[in-house]
Amino acid sequence: MPQFDDPFTTKKPNVTQTTTTTHAEAIPPLGDIPPAQLAINAAEGRRGAAWRLMLWIIDDDPRAMEAVASLEDDRLAHHLLEFIALGTWAGKPFVVPPKLRSPYARIRLSNLFQAGGPMTRERAERVLFAGFRDRHQEVRGTAITILGKMGDRVAEPLLLQALHDPSRQVRMQAARALGKLRDPSVVPTLLETLKGADEQMVNQVFASLAQIGPPAIPAVAHEMHSASPWIRWHCMRAFGEMQDFRAIPYLIAGLRDLDTGVCWMAAKSLVLYGKASLEPVLRQLESSVPNQLQAETSCYILHQLYRRDSKLTPYLKPVVEAFSGVANTLAVSSLASKALVQLRADHLLSA
Repeated sequence: MPQFDDPFTTKKPNVTQTTTTTHAEAIPPLGDIPPAQLAINAAEGRRGAAWRLMLWIIDDDPRAMEAVASLEDDRLAHHLLEFIALGTWAGKPFVVPPKLRSPYARIRLSNLFQAGGPMTRERAERVLFAGFRDRHQEVRGTAITILGKMGDRVAEPLLLQALHDPSRQVRMQAARALGKLRDPSVVPTLLETLKGADEQMVNQVFASLAQIGPPAIPAVAHEMHSASPWIRWHCMRAFGEMQDFRAIPYLIAGLRDLDTGVCWMAAKSLVLYGKASLEPVLRQLESSVPNQLQAETSCYILHQLYRRDSKLTPYLKPVVEAFSGVANTLAVSSLASKALVQLRADHLLSA
């Protein structure tokens, strides 16, 4: 008899037995084979050893962690990456025990590659870099995701290459991982991917630009001149997520965009800046008579600001209420000028 039974090749029970088997009985016992031996067997492709070892791992057994750390064999890490991505082990079908089917279990297993995990950084990088060349897009995407969480800039050239992967999902994972690295030098390459990108990819690229933060502001501001309202909308959203005061002038400009969706995204993003957006909004209202959309979005911002800070109510509420009047845009402009003077006199504007 082999060292332990492989549950993936044993004969399946009949229907009657299946309906009467309890949940506890559905998972064969772990047995008394030490995790160090399980790790060796799992590296050789033994699926029974693999699931037993993984159950020890997600239960935080220190012996299992030590077994992974001490095994000088990259195959175990390769098989773990494959399991996280595909649910198979060494290229073989895998009847996964219920405890290993959850997203939590896969997160715990992916943490083996992270700093502080049992694998050395050299081994983790070696295995994950090899994953970039795997024929399965799921494995490539999983390797990219884990490297993104590691924040390892050594992987940056490979991540930039992955932006041209045949799989859209892999390209999106690469864009996400590059955002996590927060390296301003990747901004031009990320923007290049916008050409011909679908809606989801555009969304991910701008989310990554927002993660990179203030260094990406000039590049995002340049995209505000795009003929695509969808691109301009994402610029407004990214500026809001960056939470950097240098983005406020661009959001104010967004309030004058000809597209309704872009204007409203600019307004919602300005609200995120709180009181810092108050003076710029009032100034753009007083500088010229606003059109209907500019007045509406600006009054929305003012309304949100005095709802959050009652001290602003006496100054801003008359501006907002004027918007519902007959000569609303004219009234809004003059009342905005008056509110600005009063707020400045009472030292209620942000420094």
